[in-house]
Amino acid sequence: MKRTATALSFLSLGLAASAGRSCKCMPGQPCFPTQEEWTAFGSKLSTPETLVVGQRPMGAVCYPNDPLFDVIACQALNASVNGFNHVFMSSQIDATNFLNFDSIVTEKGLDGCPYFPLAQNATCNQGRVPPYAVNVTSVQDIVEAVNFASEHNLRLVVKNTGHEAIGRPFGVGALEIFTHNLKNLTIHDSFVPKGAPEGTEGIPAMTMAAGVDWKQAYESIDKVNRSVVGGLSPEGTVGAAGGWQLGTGQSMASPIFGLGVDNNLEFTVVLPNGTLTTVNEYLTPDLWWAIRGGGGPSFGVLVDVTVKSHPGAEYTGAYFVGQATDDDSYLELLTLWMKYHNNISDAGWGGVWPFSDKTLSLTFIARGNPPENPYGLSTFQAFFDEAKNLTGVDTSVAEFDVYSSFGQWVETELVDPSTVIGINFTAVAPGQVQSVTGSWLMPREVTAVENAESFAKLLANLTVAGIPFFVGGGVVEDVSKNETSAANPAWRHAITDLTISTGGDASTDPNVIQQAVHDQLQPFRALAPPPYGGQYLNEADALEEEWQLAHWGTQYPRLLAIKKEIDPNDLLIVYHGVNSEDWDKEIICKTTN
Repeated sequence: MKRTATALSFLSLGLAASAGRSCKCMPGQPCFPTQEEWTAFGSKLSTPETLVVGQRPMGAVCYPNDPLFDVIACQALNASVNGFNHVFMSSQIDATNFLNFDSIVTEKGLDGCPYFPLAQNATCNQGRVPPYAVNVTSVQDIVEAVNFASEHNLRLVVKNTGHEAIGRPFGVGALEIFTHNLKNLTIHDSFVPKGAPEGTEGIPAMTMAAGVDWKQAYESIDKVNRSVVGGLSPEGTVGAAGGWQLGTGQSMASPIFGLGVDNNLEFTVVLPNGTLTTVNEYLTPDLWWAIRGGGGPSFGVLVDVTVKSHPGAEYTGAYFVGQATDDDSYLELLTLWMKYHNNISDAGWGGVWPFSDKTLSLTFIARGNPPENPYGLSTFQAFFDEAKNLTGVDTSVAEFDVYSSFGQWVETELVDPSTVIGINFTAVAPGQVQSVTGSWLMPREVTAVENAESFAKLLANLTVAGIPFFVGGGVVEDVSKNETSAANPAWRHAITDLTISTGGDASTDPNVIQQAVHDQLQPFRALAPPPYGGQYLNEADALEEEWQLAHWGTQYPRLLAIKKEIDPNDLLIVYHGVNSEDWDKEIICKTTN
C-alpha cells in the first residue's frame, strides 16, 4: 500500500447527516474506514502499490511548507507542465487536465493547490483531489473498489484521462478509480454481441479497454485499413473508452457514420452493486439504452467498449484561415460563412470552425478523394472564392489536401504539430491551467442562410473563444435513432455544436470565467431553448439551470427511472448527472424528504 501523505480531516466541513439530509462519509468522520480496513481492502487488489492512501495534489512537491516538498520533483513538474503538456496531464492520477477541477471553487476563488505556489508561504490545499485512489490494472480492482465504496458509503469517482469540462472525475474526500492504464485493444473481423439470436451476422468492430486514448485507437484501426468514429483531441489524449462514449460522442466523422452512441455494439461495466456485466441490446435492453448517452459513470464503471469499424478510405481536408482588419470586415466574413454553413453540411463535410480576435479558421474533412458527395469540392471552393474577394479580409489559407485515411488526417492535424495546416489545435486548446467550456446545439433552421447576418452578429459579439464543432447533419439526422439511445434528441436536427471556451492562470477567479461562458451562451440558447436545442453532455455549461432538459431533452424521465433502479443507493452520482438533483455541488450531501 503506497502512502504519499496523511489524509486530511474533513470534520471542519460540518457534513454530518441530519434530519432531511444524508451525506457521503468523509475522511475524519467516525464512519470513515479505519487504517485496518484500508489495509484489508488494499490486500485484495492487484499489487501492493495499487491502492494509494493519502494522495495529495500534483503540485504539493513545489510547496516548501508541505511534507512532500521536493526541489528535484518540482523542477521535473515544471518541465512537464510548461506549455501545458496534454500527454503528461492526461496520465496523472493526482490531477485532472485543469486546475479549476482539481480545486474547490469558493466565492473567493480557488481552494486547491496551484501547480506552482502563488506566494512564498502558500499552502497546498487538498481541494477536490481524491485522498484515496485505486490505480487499476485489472477488472477485479474495479469490482473491489466499487464494493468497498458501497460498503462504507464513500464518494466514488472515475478518471481515465481527465479531459472533462465540469470536473466529474474528481471529488472532495473521494475514492478514485483510475482506469488510465487499461490499454487492451482488440480488432474483430466479425463481432457478434453476447446473447444475440443464433445466426446473427457478425460485423467488423474494435474493443477498447477503459484507458485507451484516441491516438492509440486511430493508429490501431488504421493498420487494418478501417476507421472508427472518434473524438478530436490535442495529441490524441482524449479517452476513447470513457466519458466520450457514455456522453454521446461527437466526431468530425459523425456526419458520415453517426454519433458515438450510434456505433456502440457492447459494453463491459461494473454495476453499482459490484457485478461485472455485459451490456448490449440483447442482454440488458433498458441499461443498453441508458448507458449510451446517459453520461459517465452514472450507470456503471466502464471496463471496455466495442464499437463498429468502417471501411478505410481516402479523405479530403479543406482548410481556411481569414483575418479581418476591422469589425465590419469581421462581420462580413462571419456572415459569408453562415451563408454557406448548411450547404457545406449537405455537401458531406464535418469539421471545426474556431473564431476569435477577428479570425475565422476552418478545418474540415469529407470522405473520399474527391469527396463522395458530388458537390463537396464545388461548394467549399465557392466559399473560398467569395472569401478571397472580401474587402478587409486577409485569406492566408484556402486549400484542399488529401489523406490516405482518417487516421492519417488525425496524425497530421491533431498529433504532430509540424504538419498542421491552419490552426494548431495542439497549441491553443486551451493553453492555460484553468479552462471553462460550454456549448449549445444549433438546429439547422437557426443556422439557415436567411439568418446568416443575425447569427453572425451574435458570433462577432463573443468575447470568449468560439470553437464550434460541425458534427451534425448527414446520418446524424436520422430521427429514428432517438428510440435507440438516451442521446439528446436535439442532436438529430443540429449541424453545429456551438462550443465556447475561455481560461485563465492560477490566480484567475474561476467564478468570473464560468459566468462569462454562461452569459455568452444565452443568446444562442434563446434561439433554440430546450428541448428543441440543448447541450453536448461532455461540453456542458456548469451553470445551466434546466440541465436535465438541456442534456437529455425528453429522454430524461426514462433515464431517471432506470438510474434509480440500477443505483438505488446513489453510489455513482456526478454533478448535473442523472439523479443528482437533490445533491449539493460536490455530491457530499443530499437533501431528503
